[in-house]
Amino acid sequence: MIKLDAQLRIQIDDLASAQVGLYAGSQNLLNGAPTQVEVGDWSAAGVYTLHSGATLRLDLVLESIAPHAASVKATVANTGNLPFHFDRFEAPRLDLAPGFSARPLWTMQGAAVHWGQDFAFELPSTFSRENFLGHVQDGEGGGIPVVYFWNKSQGIALMHIEPAPKDWHMPVEADEKGISAALQLRQPVTLQPGESFGGLKTVISLHTGDFFAPLALYRELLAAQGVQAPEPVPANYEPAWCSWGYEFDVRPDEMTGVLPVLRELGIKWLTLDDRWFDAYADWNPRQDTFPNGADDMRRMNEQIHAAGAFSQVWWYPLCAEDDHGQWESHVYGVSQVLKEHPDWVILNADGSVARNNRHLAMLCPALPEVQAHTAEMTRRFIADWGFDGHKLDNIYTIPACHNPAHHHAYPEQSTEAMGTAYKLIFDITRQLRPDSVTQICPCGTPLSLQLIPFTDQTVTADPTSSQQIRQRIKFYKALMGPNAAVFADHVELSDGGLDFASGIGTGGVPATKFIWPDDESVQARLQEIWNLPDEKKAVWKKWFSLYNQHRLAEGEYLNLYDMAFDYPEAHTIRKGDGIYYAFYAPHFHGQIELRGLEKRSYLLVDYLNNYELGVLNGPTARLDVEFVASLLLMAVPA
Repeated sequence: MIKLDAQLRIQIDDLASAQVGLYAGSQNLLNGAPTQVEVGDWSAAGVYTLHSGATLRLDLVLESIAPHAASVKATVANTGNLPFHFDRFEAPRLDLAPGFSARPLWTMQGAAVHWGQDFAFELPSTFSRENFLGHVQDGEGGGIPVVYFWNKSQGIALMHIEPAPKDWHMPVEADEKGISAALQLRQPVTLQPGESFGGLKTVISLHTGDFFAPLALYRELLAAQGVQAPEPVPANYEPAWCSWGYEFDVRPDEMTGVLPVLRELGIKWLTLDDRWFDAYADWNPRQDTFPNGADDMRRMNEQIHAAGAFSQVWWYPLCAEDDHGQWESHVYGVSQVLKEHPDWVILNADGSVARNNRHLAMLCPALPEVQAHTAEMTRRFIADWGFDGHKLDNIYTIPACHNPAHHHAYPEQSTEAMGTAYKLIFDITRQLRPDSVTQICPCGTPLSLQLIPFTDQTVTADPTSSQQIRQRIKFYKALMGPNAAVFADHVELSDGGLDFASGIGTGGVPATKFIWPDDESVQARLQEIWNLPDEKKAVWKKWFSLYNQHRLAEGEYLNLYDMAFDYPEAHTIRKGDGIYYAFYAPHFHGQIELRGLEKRSYLLVDYLNNYELGVLNGPTARLDVEFVASLLLMAVPA
């Protein structure tokens, strides 16, 4: 199904073809060059004589690694007597066949390109995205190196499966000429005679249905190399309240003041959110909101624990204020850490300071001193102040470091060491609090691959709609495992600010950010008001009670429906002997199909309204229904 031909092209059935390119400027040096080709069972080699007189050998090795999936590795070697230079290495470029690329066609693109992006979407007739997998100055970056295209009957994925992040591009182009995707290194390379250059280990795979299957394959291929998500612990599945309803200026009494209503609602986690601190990197409590400093933190956590709840602290590792720029909360000064250690910062190739999306200076995680500082902060929060876990926010990737004071063997050591820093946070926290949460939020984008082993609760990360909540939960159930703990984020971010069904029915962990009690002096300092009057509290109580009764987040997500082509949108979770279904549409009146049943009788229950719909028989059953927004069903053996 995936094979090499005599022209060094990879043929993928009738869906697509792929080939390697070497570019000087916009010219592909391999096009039109005299070639001698050798083809083996699973490999091919071309020997090229270029117009410059240089000669090179391109080796392409194809290996079957799973049903309908093959790995591809390209290597170019300078076999002549002259230096050989190229500006861009494309290995491979995937061109979709016209029949397969006919609309409607959907795509999932895993690069973290900008806040609020849809992870999957219908591909427009004209489209262009660079999908850079490295750090973006003053922006995001990183992500998952997977691109997938699918229609109603079939799909094709392109991914690299290197266990470490790579600063490559995965551009996707669509126009009247066709649709293509590629893995590209856009850095100049000069090979001296006898030198060679190897591309990334790439996988091309065929699937049916939406992005779940290719992401699950990616997860399995990374796990085989030791990169895998940690096993969840019970605390990962507990619902949460977050102080972000109080925005940047929450106080200790406001944190503990919600405890009575959280107990009533059945919420176990309290998150101390952004701007409790004086300066990034120093992480001391603000004097105006926590006047007694660390003592306020300890007393607050003692009260939370006495109420039978857990606490989580917000912070942003590996960055520092250096008197440059500002964020919504404050104008930056100079952190004490940088006053004492100005040489800790990452420098770009041009000597400028590398900055993250909040315009903060970035600290180099390859330095042992920075690792020690990260470990010290972790112990401060958990062992000294008494927090039970972390909300690590705005986390994307780390740029290559060109600071000569760090004496790196190569600049990308800093990018690769990012995982080392987050491993310290995760390991120390699990050691001190075995039932803890280390949540990593790549705000508005997909998680970066190097962070997969060091988070036990992924996040839907500032969704802009209920559809994004559902899509991102399915994304992370595929990437991290079908029973992964996925934080649905605050329900206030859903459609209408109250769509619990989208977070709970898909297997997410629900959360909220209301303020309590409803105080006019508090409201006066807030930009948005998320209060909880009695009638609203009754709704919240019903949904959190429903979650705690069924705890679908602990169940196994079953990939039985296509989010793009099955209507209404449907999600399925197996928990115990029961199978749970969640259907979504603005308004639906028609027949639904219940997949995944065994050949036996089931009692079907609308578990939101505790209403029995009757007995049906598996393995597949159909039911006439009408609903608005969502329908939540449970099938249990009759």
